[in-house]
Amino acid sequence: MPPPAAPSTRDRILAVSLALFNARGLGRVTTAEIAAATGIREGNLQYHFPRKSGLVEAMFAGFEAEAVAVAGRMPADPAAPEALLAYQRAWFDLIWRYRCVYRDGIAMVEIAPALRPRVHALRAQTQDLARGVFEAAARAGRLRIGPDALGRLIDNAWIVSSHWMSHRPQGGSALTEADLDWGFAQVRDLFTPYLAPDRPD
Repeated sequence: MPPPAAPSTRDRILAVSLALFNARGLGRVTTAEIAAATGIREGNLQYHFPRKSGLVEAMFAGFEAEAVAVAGRMPADPAAPEALLAYQRAWFDLIWRYRCVYRDGIAMVEIAPALRPRVHALRAQTQDLARGVFEAAARAGRLRIGPDALGRLIDNAWIVSSHWMSHRPQGGSALTEADLDWGFAQVRDLFTPYLAPDRPD
């Protein structure tokens, strides 16, 4: 079996950019720093991305594709005790991999204004997909909740999952995976009162 192909220069630029954006913030990282971290000349980076806005747009496109895939991944058995937990954890893992999108959203659309309508459209699309998953869990009896209350629960879960990063840091400290677990627990606990008891083996 042949070895996997090495990532292209463009893919390496995007991977390095995401790591730097996550670590330091979208507005604080320059294209010169990205080029240096990628091990290329800045002119080579500009061949692929003439402006930082294009680089940020390409990074967001990767997030868009993953977000739609994760939000729309219907559990095989919506009634299974672990199904909703795994679904919610997958979303939080995505948030963590692209935490700059959530933490630095204002800076992101300032750098790349063309993203503003895409951000809103993606939010609506993924909310609809998530609603379908939770409605399936309610129909399967895993969630014991009426339609109106489910709508409010989903809205509250979305608010918390989108903004916990702004609330969590203390004293300017960087976010850690412990903070990720804390944020996930906030959303998980919103659903706990509505979960049906686990089915006996």
